[in-house]
Amino acid sequence: FSECTAEWGGGMYVDNSGDVALESARFVECTSGTQAALYLNGIERLALTNSQFVDNIASQTPAALFFTSRIAATDSILRNTTFFRNSAPGNITILAASPLTWDCPL
Repeated sequence: FSECTAEWGGGMYVDNSGDVALESARFVECTSGTQAALYLNGIERLALTNSQFVDNIASQTPAALFFTSRIAATDSILRNTTFFRNSAPGNITILAASPLTWDCPL
Protein backbone atom coordinates (compact mmCIF):
# COMPACT_ATOMS: atom_id res chain seq x y z
CA PHE A 1 0.00 0.00 0.00
CA SER A 2 1.83 3.08 -1.18
CA GLU A 3 0.81 6.74 -1.23
CA CYS A 4 -2.82 5.88 -0.37
CA THR A 5 -5.25 8.44 1.02
CA ALA A 6 -8.56 7.86 2.82
CA GLU A 7 -10.62 9.35 5.62
CA TRP A 8 -10.33 6.21 7.83
CA GLY A 9 -7.38 3.86 7.39
CA GLY A 10 -5.14 5.58 4.88
CA GLY A 11 -4.09 2.26 3.34
CA MET A 12 -6.64 -0.32 4.55
CA TYR A 13 -9.87 -0.22 6.56
CA VAL A 14 -11.61 -3.33 7.94
CA ASP A 15 -14.76 -3.08 10.08
CA ASN A 16 -16.58 -5.90 11.96
CA SER A 17 -14.92 -8.80 10.19
CA GLY A 18 -13.33 -12.15 10.98
CA ASP A 19 -9.61 -12.81 11.21
CA VAL A 20 -7.17 -10.53 9.40
CA ALA A 21 -3.78 -11.94 8.40
CA LEU A 22 -1.17 -9.91 6.54
CA GLU A 23 2.28 -11.22 5.59
CA SER A 24 5.00 -8.95 4.16
CA ALA A 25 2.62 -5.99 3.91
CA ARG A 26 4.09 -2.53 3.37
CA PHE A 27 2.23 0.65 4.25
CA VAL A 28 4.31 3.52 2.87
CA GLU A 29 3.36 7.21 2.77
CA CYS A 30 -0.33 6.57 3.42
CA THR A 31 -2.37 9.53 4.65
CA SER A 32 -5.47 9.25 6.82
CA GLY A 33 -7.90 12.09 7.43
CA THR A 34 -8.54 10.55 10.83
CA GLN A 35 -6.61 7.52 12.12
CA ALA A 36 -3.96 5.05 11.02
CA ALA A 37 -2.55 3.60 7.82
CA LEU A 38 -4.13 0.26 8.84
CA TYR A 39 -7.47 0.63 10.66
CA LEU A 40 -8.97 -2.60 12.05
CA ASN A 41 -12.17 -2.12 14.01
CA GLY A 42 -14.10 -5.02 15.54
CA ILE A 43 -12.23 -7.83 13.84
CA GLU A 44 -11.71 -11.21 15.50
CA ARG A 45 -7.93 -11.83 15.43
CA LEU A 46 -4.93 -10.12 13.85
CA ALA A 47 -1.76 -11.76 12.55
CA LEU A 48 0.59 -9.15 11.11
CA THR A 49 4.02 -10.54 10.23
CA ASN A 50 7.15 -9.40 8.40
CA SER A 51 5.53 -6.07 7.61
CA GLN A 52 6.56 -2.40 7.51
CA PHE A 53 4.91 0.93 8.26
CA VAL A 54 6.97 3.82 6.89
CA ASP A 55 6.26 7.57 6.62
CA ASN A 56 2.51 7.32 7.26
CA ILE A 57 0.58 10.40 8.41
CA ALA A 58 -2.70 10.63 10.31
CA SER A 59 -4.50 13.74 11.53
CA GLN A 60 -5.50 11.89 14.74
CA THR A 61 -3.66 9.23 16.73
CA PRO A 62 -2.46 6.66 15.96
CA ALA A 63 -0.32 7.08 12.85
CA ALA A 64 0.25 3.46 11.76
CA LEU A 65 -2.08 0.88 13.34
CA PHE A 66 -5.48 1.01 15.06
CA PHE A 67 -6.78 -2.35 16.34
CA THR A 68 -9.84 -3.51 18.27
CA SER A 69 -11.18 -7.06 18.53
CA ARG A 70 -14.86 -7.92 18.94
CA ILE A 71 -14.02 -11.14 20.82
CA ALA A 72 -11.93 -11.69 23.93
CA ALA A 73 -9.11 -13.32 21.96
CA THR A 74 -5.59 -13.10 23.30
CA ASP A 75 -3.82 -14.60 20.28
CA SER A 76 -3.55 -11.54 18.05
CA ILE A 77 0.09 -10.85 17.22
CA LEU A 78 2.54 -8.48 15.58
CA ARG A 79 5.63 -10.42 14.53
CA ASN A 80 8.78 -9.02 12.96
CA THR A 81 6.97 -5.81 11.98
CA THR A 82 8.73 -2.45 11.90
CA PHE A 83 7.55 1.14 12.24
CA PHE A 84 9.60 4.10 10.92
CA ARG A 85 8.89 7.85 10.79
CA ASN A 86 5.09 7.61 11.18
CA SER A 87 3.42 10.84 12.27
CA ALA A 88 0.27 11.72 14.23
CA PRO A 89 -0.52 14.12 17.09
CA GLY A 90 1.24 13.02 20.25
CA ASN A 91 3.62 10.82 18.21
CA ILE A 92 1.49 7.74 18.90
CA THR A 93 2.16 5.01 16.34
CA ILE A 94 -0.05 2.12 17.54
CA LEU A 95 -3.35 2.07 19.41
CA ALA A 96 -4.51 -1.41 20.43
CA ALA A 97 -7.75 -1.39 22.40
CA SER A 98 -7.64 -5.21 22.61
CA PRO A 99 -4.90 -7.68 23.67
CA LEU A 100 -2.04 -7.76 21.15
CA THR A 101 1.20 -9.72 21.52
CA TRP A 102 4.27 -7.80 20.38
CA ASP A 103 6.98 -10.08 18.98
CA CYS A 104 9.13 -7.47 17.23
CA PRO A 105 12.67 -6.21 17.78
CA LEU A 106 12.91 -2.79 19.39
